[in-house]
Amino acid sequence: MPTPAKLVSAILFAALAWAVGEAIVRYTLEEGTRVGLFREFLAFGGLLIGWRYIGRIASGPTMRGNTVTNVITAGIGGAAILLVLSLLLHAFGVMIAESLQGKYTAIGTAASAWMGFLVKDAVTVFHPVVMGLLFGGGAVVGLIGGLVGRTMR
Repeated sequence: MPTPAKLVSAILFAALAWAVGEAIVRYTLEEGTRVGLFREFLAFGGLLIGWRYIGRIASGPTMRGNTVTNVITAGIGGAAILLVLSLLLHAFGVMIAESLQGKYTAIGTAASAWMGFLVKDAVTVFHPVVMGLLFGGGAVVGLIGGLVGRTMR
C-alpha cells in the first residue's frame, strides 16, 4: 500500500544512490572513464530499495511509523543491500558481455571471471568517501522516512 513514508524514502534513496554513483565516478575511477547509464541504474535500484525496504519499515507495522533505531537501521541495511546487489549485477553484466564475445569456453572459467570482476569492483568501490556517503546517507534517509511515517498518514 502506498504511504508517504514509502514515497519519501524512495525518492530520497534514489537521489542518494545517484549521488553515490557520482562519487564513484569522481573519486574512484580514472579520469575520462565512460560509464554510460551507471548513475541512472543506481538511482533506479535506490528507488526500488527505498520503496520496498526502507519505506515499508519506516511506515511501521500499523502504518503509524516506527522507532528511530529501526528506521536508521533500515537505512543502513538498505545501503548494504544496494551495495551488494549493484556489485553482483555489475560483475555479472561484465561477465555476460565478455562471454558473448566468446572469451570463455567453459562455465567454470566464466564463473571464475565473474568472481574476479566482483572482487575488482569491490576494491574499486570501497573508498572512504563513497562508503561514508552511502551508509551515512542511508541512515539519514531512514531517519527522514521514519519522521515522515510518524507525522503523515
